[in-house]
Amino acid sequence: MVPLVGTGGGDGAALIRPESDWSHQNREFVQGFEILARFASHDLTMDIRQYDWVRPSAGHLLPQRHYLDISLDGSMRRSILRSDRWSEPQYSGSVLYLPPDAIYWGQPALEKRKLLCLSFGNAFLDQVFEGENPLADAVPHADIQNLTLRRYLLAIAGELVSPGFAAGPLLEAMAIGATVELARWSQLANDPMNGLVLPHQARRIEEYIRENLSSALSISDIGRACGMSTRNVARVFKQATGGSIGDFIARCRIDLAKELLASDELRIKEVSWRCGFRSSSAFSAAFRAATGTTPRDFRFRPGLLQ
Repeated sequence: MVPLVGTGGGDGAALIRPESDWSHQNREFVQGFEILARFASHDLTMDIRQYDWVRPSAGHLLPQRHYLDISLDGSMRRSILRSDRWSEPQYSGSVLYLPPDAIYWGQPALEKRKLLCLSFGNAFLDQVFEGENPLADAVPHADIQNLTLRRYLLAIAGELVSPGFAAGPLLEAMAIGATVELARWSQLANDPMNGLVLPHQARRIEEYIRENLSSALSISDIGRACGMSTRNVARVFKQATGGSIGDFIARCRIDLAKELLASDELRIKEVSWRCGFRSSSAFSAAFRAATGTTPRDFRFRPGLLQ
């Protein structure tokens, strides 16, 4: 979350534009503020900024454009946000989204921050969605749990830091991808027929599992990564897919093992590790139970010989 000026949440607190570069705002509450990289095109702006919040403060935010940011330092933020759209105050997580033309109240934590900040207006949305605005009724969210959106934002940050050939068109394309994913997420989150938004939550769980098959993948780890309680993870997944998380993990690991075994570039021991097995013997037993053959025999079966 960006710094605020003003010392309280009363009517006299300043209204701050979070999408701005703070060039005309009081920075007495922060030290070491710096824009490390920046790109702007028409109605789209993105930058990487870092700063150290050193003095307590609070105030109002009034974004005039859609504002999206992601923490790049690997730590969870502890800043507090309030909005009339929420029943309780929220802590800023890894990915923050604030729709425009609404007032928010924020209390930043005293901590160092490094963020990718992306903002865009309705002209950009008109261009992307051909005159429609799927974010017209979007709600703010202090901690979006969406792995696809995270990938887009982190890819944007990487290109900003080390721009390559045709960086401008690529950054615009990735921003379009992030905006489309944000719109999809927003529509699911706003749909009253979704109830607990089980399909969306189950997709988050599936994506996290597929990206972390080499890890132990405990239910508590999955819940923490997906912003859900440990108790709800298995229930939500079961309701949405009809299967258990354990069965899904086992199936994904065997599917990945088949893909890796199709190439002779990796030793079977390394395939075992990449698929999350603690030993080659455990891998071999699980693979044989699932496929009827050993990893070695699968690799050298006639259909794979060139």
